[in-house]
Amino acid sequence: MKKDTVLDKAKNPKYFIVTVILIAFGMFLVGFDANLFFFGGTFILSIIHVNPLLLGITATGFAAGITIFSIIGGFVFDKITTRNGILISLLIITTFSTLTGFVTNEYELVIYRFLVGFGTGMIQPEISAFLGDLRPGMRATTIAAEGVAFNLGLASSPYIFAQFSTATTFNIPFIIAGISGGILMLLIFLIIPSTYKIKERPKVGIRQVMNRSLFFMAISYFMFGIAFFAYEGYFTPYLISSGISKEVAASIVSFFGIAGMILAFPGAFAGDKLERKHIIQLATVVMSLGTIVMFLPHINPLLATVAVILLGGGYAIYGNIQAFAQESVEDAWIGTAVGFLFMIFNIGAMIGGPLMGFSVSDFGYIYAGIISIVTPMVLSIFFASLAPKVPKRIRTV
Repeated sequence: MKKDTVLDKAKNPKYFIVTVILIAFGMFLVGFDANLFFFGGTFILSIIHVNPLLLGITATGFAAGITIFSIIGGFVFDKITTRNGILISLLIITTFSTLTGFVTNEYELVIYRFLVGFGTGMIQPEISAFLGDLRPGMRATTIAAEGVAFNLGLASSPYIFAQFSTATTFNIPFIIAGISGGILMLLIFLIIPSTYKIKERPKVGIRQVMNRSLFFMAISYFMFGIAFFAYEGYFTPYLISSGISKEVAASIVSFFGIAGMILAFPGAFAGDKLERKHIIQLATVVMSLGTIVMFLPHINPLLATVAVILLGGGYAIYGNIQAFAQESVEDAWIGTAVGFLFMIFNIGAMIGGPLMGFSVSDFGYIYAGIISIVTPMVLSIFFASLAPKVPKRIRTV
């Protein structure tokens, strides 16, 4: 008897929608956990009496875990049972996100964030490839669901941390992350078939996956990774050092996720209907403008909000880069291509946190931001422009 596959069942529109929502919400957990830590990182370090400079080192450990396991997650999608790969990744993220709420020293913190990065590295390409292959004709639009979920996690976590942490405790926000992950794992196990599709034999070997289109877009993503993790790790302390309160900073930071949720589907739809490379270039320009506004002299809440909206909205549109990577290779290697993309991104992320941290100590926040955030974002525009266009591929599933 033929086993049901995800692609077979996804021909039903209702099941397709349920599947997209469930799988995309894996990225809600990723965004929620990441911003819980990045928003609350300086407060966590003060509570456990650790030097604030460790924030950059911990961010690097988190990115290192993602980097090492990104390519593995993509390969798992191409070669192994996809649903179970996602469940294993969610279990790792959920477990060590929860344990982050109970750290008592710097060693536990670095280890737990590295292991969260391990799970995050695997799940990012798994989810991207899973969603992108459900409807190749609307690849970016389907993938955009994970962007909306991720940004929902980013937007909600500062409020959760501000509401449920105190001057001496921070465990409840991470317990909420753990409960959310447990519920999601149960629903995926009950609803999603274990077999994604009948695997195709690749026409070329893995060494032929690399091409100029994928390479230059990956370098653009690398530059964005430097800028994004520098922003994630140090934007909140920058706002507070400029005289903005913790509560107002939480509201400002949440606009990144709000802008992302609003523009994710329009940006993806534009990428599916128009030339995807041009949409990606537009996104890098918008994000670059946001970073420039971010480090204008005499930052205030209004300017900071505008900057975050530009960065978050551009980031949502930039999500087309995942569809671009998938379209640059044959179907049998889309997971590996996305895994490679995320691996290169996270190498940049490993650089961004420490670069910003050291630059802040030497030059102050504004010049550090120009070095670590503005400059890489401008370079991201340049490398995206070098990538040859790729044809959109529409396959009936």
